[in-house]
Amino acid sequence: MATTTTLGPAAAGVPGTIYLLHFDKPFRHATHYLGWADDLHDRLAKHGTSAGANLLWHVRRAGITWQCARTWTGDRFRERRLKSQGGKARMCPICRPALAAKLAAGTDRRVKR
Repeated sequence: MATTTTLGPAAAGVPGTIYLLHFDKPFRHATHYLGWADDLHDRLAKHGTSAGANLLWHVRRAGITWQCARTWTGDRFRERRLKSQGGKARMCPICRPALAAKLAAGTDRRVKR
C-alpha cells in the first residue's frame, strides 16, 4: 500500500519561499537542508533552536554553520517536489560554481514552475 504525504489545508497553495541551506562542512550524511517558509527571516532565525528543524538543531550543536545558498518562490507542494528530486548539491550554487554563473545570468531553466 502506498502512502502519501499530506501537507494540510494551511499549506495547500500558500505562496512562500523555498530555501536551500548549505552546511559549511558535512554533518554525517547531510550537506544541505531544503525547507519552506511563509516568512523566511523568521524561519531562519528559528533554525538551530528547538523551534526549528531537528536536523539543524543537531548541526548547530555539532558546531557547524550554514548559509542560505538559494531560494525559490513556491508553495509546500513545490518544496516536496524539489525534495523528492534528491541531489540537493546539484541545486546548490556553492557546490556548483557553473550553476551560480547561470543563476546570475538568469539562464538556469532546470527548476521552473
